Amino acid sequence: MASKLARKVSVKKKSAPVAVVRPVRERLTKSAMLGMIAEQNGVTRAQAAGIIASLESLMLGSVHPNGIGEFVFPGLLKITLRKVPARKAGTLIRNPANGEMMKASAKPASVRVKVRALSKLKAAAIR
Repeated sequence: MASKLARKVSVKKKSAPVAVVRPVRERLTKSAMLGMIAEQNGVTRAQAAGIIASLESLMLGSVHPNGIGEFVFPGLLKITLRKVPARKAGTLIRNPANGEMMKASAKPASVRVKVRALSKLKAAAIR
């Protein structure tokens, strides 16, 4: 009985492979991105395209008007929606050029998409 417990404790779990971050020197097209994903993960280009399509559909579904309103790509970015209320004509706003108050035109309510960088993305940018 004790040997079974010792055997279970001594077995190490396999960790996820650590991806080596290499600088990309050129702007990637969608085709080049699919090729790199397929090559690095040992899948076909069609499977890589399916992965990209799934991520796209998850993002779009999350920010859909009936969706949750935010999408988090863990460690990299967070996409949220910001509801901007309507503005009546004649409302005083600050002129960004000179700081004076001026009357603004009417605007309907809208929704803005906000993308925020998270820790891994920030750390990669400052190295």
